[in-house]
Amino acid sequence: MSDPSYQKQIEQALEYAEHHMDSDLSLQTLSKIAGFSPYHFHRIFHAVTGKNLHPYIQERRLNNCASRLLYEDCEITEMTLDYGFATPSSFARSFKKQFGCTPTQYKKTKERKFPVPFAELPLQDIRFDAEMEKRFYEAALSDLSTVCIGITGISETWDNPEITRAYEQIFKWLKENQKVTPHTKICGVTMDTPEVQSLSSCRYYACATVESYVYDERLAYRIFQTSGAYICCKMNRGINDFADHFFRHMDYLYGFYMASHHYSPDNRPFVEFYERMPDGELYICFCVPVKKSKN
Repeated sequence: MSDPSYQKQIEQALEYAEHHMDSDLSLQTLSKIAGFSPYHFHRIFHAVTGKNLHPYIQERRLNNCASRLLYEDCEITEMTLDYGFATPSSFARSFKKQFGCTPTQYKKTKERKFPVPFAELPLQDIRFDAEMEKRFYEAALSDLSTVCIGITGISETWDNPEITRAYEQIFKWLKENQKVTPHTKICGVTMDTPEVQSLSSCRYYACATVESYVYDERLAYRIFQTSGAYICCKMNRGINDFADHFFRHMDYLYGFYMASHHYSPDNRPFVEFYERMPDGELYICFCVPVKKSKN
């Protein structure tokens, strides 16, 4: 197991990189953020993440480009310059190597689908459902200031022991440090979309909100850029066939609700808030980032 303080310092560099994908992310820059010499940084980075720095940054930049092509009306030439590729052709070659098609082909043919690579109902069969409509509501979120534990990999069956252990650690930390206030929220933040990368490589953060900066070697402090409009839906985690229940709602949300209410998905994190009810039942409020459609 890597030294916790090293993990903390590498996490600082990773968070900086996520917010500055269109800036200088050289070895010298990131090693300074992490507090290591350039000589040692790339070795510690590999020991903590299992990846080499340059390929990791390249992969994250290309994933960001793919997300922008999904969610935004952006020019490929502009994107080439924003993300530090020498020429549009070099960007196209790198993109094709990772996604199997050129950026132009991806932009023309890639449609926003669902949070997982399958759906029980084809889109054209989804129709207005009065009861389903009542389940969704629109809300505005602010950025989330959190202590968190990151996990790579999410499950379409909602069964991930690593995520369960992460929340147990956070609950223990909150209790030991008496950090629970009336404003504390337990939440999960999914940073990647499965349309861009596999479920096994999507990054998920188990979180508790905090009111100010916290330093602790066991947990990371992170501010997630979630400010903006969301469509939300609250579900009982204890119901039978919860995963199927969740995906039916997401099918309806993406296949009918968004279009009928003049929304489209936005390129911000997917958020879920956990709430324990007085009767002991656990509810999850799922929040999907949206923006007003241009049409």
